[in-house]
Amino acid sequence: MISKVIRIGQVSDIHIGADEGFVQGIDVRANFESALKSKSMQDLDLLVLSGDLANEDGEEGAYKYVAELLKDYPVPVCVIPGNHDRLEVMQKYFDLEGKVRDGKCYYRYDICGRTLFFLDSGCGTVSKDQLDWLKVEAAKVNDEVLLFMHHPPCLCNHRFMDLKYALKNIEEVQETLSSIKNLKHIFTGHYHFNFHLQLPSQQEVHVAPSTQMQIDPQAPIFNLMSSAPGWQVIEWGENFVETGVYFN
Repeated sequence: MISKVIRIGQVSDIHIGADEGFVQGIDVRANFESALKSKSMQDLDLLVLSGDLANEDGEEGAYKYVAELLKDYPVPVCVIPGNHDRLEVMQKYFDLEGKVRDGKCYYRYDICGRTLFFLDSGCGTVSKDQLDWLKVEAAKVNDEVLLFMHHPPCLCNHRFMDLKYALKNIEEVQETLSSIKNLKHIFTGHYHFNFHLQLPSQQEVHVAPSTQMQIDPQAPIFNLMSSAPGWQVIEWGENFVETGVYFN
């Protein structure tokens, strides 16, 4: 019987630039570091960076900075690409051996007797190969599993992001996820705002805020709501999953 409660820190959409300069007038490096150093992010078992590590197009300086900052981080770190990342550059700075197939980064990660899955939606879709793989691999696990991906597998009532940057194959992804009965919680980012939603299958989607900035969900065009960094902490016990969203 598994009794340990696993604490997972999720940081998303950090949008680090190529150098120390501000990004859209925001000190994104200070924002990222403030999230890592916050009281809520202590005593973790795992840190997840759920995409958009780089600001625009996979700037190498972004990955170099993040990797250097986390080289002595006290717990394991799992990363996946977002739509602003370039996997071929990420691979230079993060250990992704065995996690990249046919140009996509997706994998299983086991910790404390539990299983997490990571998918790559960096191109705006989740490929059929990944979905087929997830179904097969999840079926090998008797207990509940968690899933991380960059894009939410649903619309989120965020007028700007739903219109411009939603996952392109939502229906296909939802069909696969609904067939995985030991998957009840999906963790994403991408929308620069925090949401808690439910799929038609009753699976729960937890959308983490961004450490870069929060975008107004009510505006049909881009509208900066806040430059305060946000992040998510997940507590995963044998019969429960609880999340806390924090802002600095």
